[in-house]
Amino acid sequence: MDTIIQTYQLKKTFKEEDIIKPLDFSLRKGEICALIGKNGAGKSTFFKMLAGQLMPTGGDIHLFGKSGKEMIHSKKRMGFMIETPEFFPDFTATQNLEYFRIQRGVIEKKRIYEVLQIVGLANQKKKRFKDYSMGMKQRLGIALCLLGSPDCLVLDEPINGLDAEGIIEIRNLLLRLNQEKQITILVSSHILTELQLLATRFVFIKNGVIVDDLSKENLNDKSKKQVQLKVDDAAKASRLLEQAYADIQYKVLPNHIITIQNHVEKGGEINRLLVDNGVLVMEFRMEALNLEEYFLGLVEGNEK
Repeated sequence: MDTIIQTYQLKKTFKEEDIIKPLDFSLRKGEICALIGKNGAGKSTFFKMLAGQLMPTGGDIHLFGKSGKEMIHSKKRMGFMIETPEFFPDFTATQNLEYFRIQRGVIEKKRIYEVLQIVGLANQKKKRFKDYSMGMKQRLGIALCLLGSPDCLVLDEPINGLDAEGIIEIRNLLLRLNQEKQITILVSSHILTELQLLATRFVFIKNGVIVDDLSKENLNDKSKKQVQLKVDDAAKASRLLEQAYADIQYKVLPNHIITIQNHVEKGGEINRLLVDNGVLVMEFRMEALNLEEYFLGLVEGNEK
């Protein structure tokens, strides 16, 4: 699989503090990779080094297999939105993009109409930027990223500050760009629940270090539902479960609570097994493991 971004022991130090510790990272063609961490974890610093806005203290960056001076052409295949772009408040979307088209040397003038069509702003011909909603401003930012027909987008917190409708719009737009235009996406956020609906891979960063790197399948495994029971006799219930299901995975918690991690689809059967054998089931419910809490623990945890 083609590697689009590759970093080797990439490092950034500010005033003797390591913001990014030697970091190895790769992004493969076709992925939507989410970089997740709390504010100050190093996400923006990492993205600014990829964009060339910050010089690394150490290590190496390869874009499309090129590094150093050879990266100039590779950069043209990338679209970066690290901070909200500075648009002219009194200009329309077309006027703003025309300014950037000339500045960036994009020859095809019709590309402006194409990118506005892609992000759903083509019908906002007369509306000025200052009258845009937050979601529209973010979409215009993505249109600017698309102006040079990139193969890869790097987006820093594109859903930050958006309402529910704006978040859905950006999510659907990014999915469409990935599936229909085959654009690879690296996106950062601290909103895990939203990224679960978007990304194919999840990289967690804390204090400038990658602490976990999971595929969507791995993430789904971690967020599987479990059965929670409250019974009058936990020891008897445990024996019955072990006799009925040789591979049962369960935990006995205080207050006669049992959680069962597998055979979740047989909840009704399990309930009947216990009741028929004289165990009083006072509470029975399905619950999803709280993934948000798990990963907040991972990325926020106790600071060392």
